[in-house]
Amino acid sequence: MVREHSVSFFRDVRALVLTLTREVGEQIVIGDDVVITVISVSPGGRVRLGIEAPKRVRIDRKEVLDRIRQENVDSANAASGATADVAAWASYGARRANARAKSDE
Repeated sequence: MVREHSVSFFRDVRALVLTLTREVGEQIVIGDDVVITVISVSPGGRVRLGIEAPKRVRIDRKEVLDRIRQENVDSANAASGATADVAAWASYGARRANARAKSDE
């Protein structure tokens, strides 16, 4: 079921984003091999998701990935005389952060 939101931000992006309403325990399937399950919703509105996906599928929190990419771009730009493929450095940093996050679990 698609939920209509009254908040203007959601009204602006509604045409670009599929918004689904799910209850705890319900799932969303993406493609043939990614399953997202709603684990819990706190009284404050924080949602815990469980994601089942093959190891080849990279899963990152967007805000962490964006920060890492920006830090890598800044570092590459700050390196004097170095020629760096900024996108490769950003991807490398994101993979390292993702591996660290998995090892912390």
